[in-house]
Amino acid sequence: IKSSTHTGVRCNWPSTQTWVLDSAPEMEFASREAVQEYAQTTGRQYVQVTLDHAGNGELGSLIIELYTDQCPKTCENFINGVKGKFSGGFKYQGSPIHRIVKHAYIQGGDVVDGTGKGNPGWSIPDESFALKHDDVGWVGMANMGQPHTAATQFYITLQPLTWLDGKRVVFGKVVDAAGLELLRQVEGLPTNNERPLPEVTVSKIELIA
Repeated sequence: IKSSTHTGVRCNWPSTQTWVLDSAPEMEFASREAVQEYAQTTGRQYVQVTLDHAGNGELGSLIIELYTDQCPKTCENFINGVKGKFSGGFKYQGSPIHRIVKHAYIQGGDVVDGTGKGNPGWSIPDESFALKHDDVGWVGMANMGQPHTAATQFYITLQPLTWLDGKRVVFGKVVDAAGLELLRQVEGLPTNNERPLPEVTVSKIELIA
């Protein structure tokens, strides 16, 4: 998974809304506070991402568990994008999901020009390959086809992609059942040259725990 430079969220938490974490399907969360309480048992951080489909409104939201214990620096970089603190003032909110590779992954995070070719002018080291691409919902850093060239772009797996193990840094996972369903919904959208039609954007993204 490469940045194309080389060959290579609405959150109202209504009382009727329930979040079910895939990693603990018996647990249900009726509020943001409940997710925060769960986060205290894991010691990790959680980000909610809301996606919009141009002309069709909100698609839905997903929750990403950040493995801050495994990849603290990579997670910190991602959180900078969540908070709008990337160098140059770049941020994830408003950026597109610019690529859908069916039966493989979706890709976003080009905060420069949204084409998949944007280069912010800096990169981060490959921190760890401990986490594997062995399931749907893993979140990893896209790069420019060479080690230590990841920056802002990320992908989310739609199925196990073990061929990426040891090549891309995995740092998070979609953990709520609604979020996994949203991934399937996005995968099924029409595309042109792997770009969704109409545009899919990150309408809101925030650290919730």
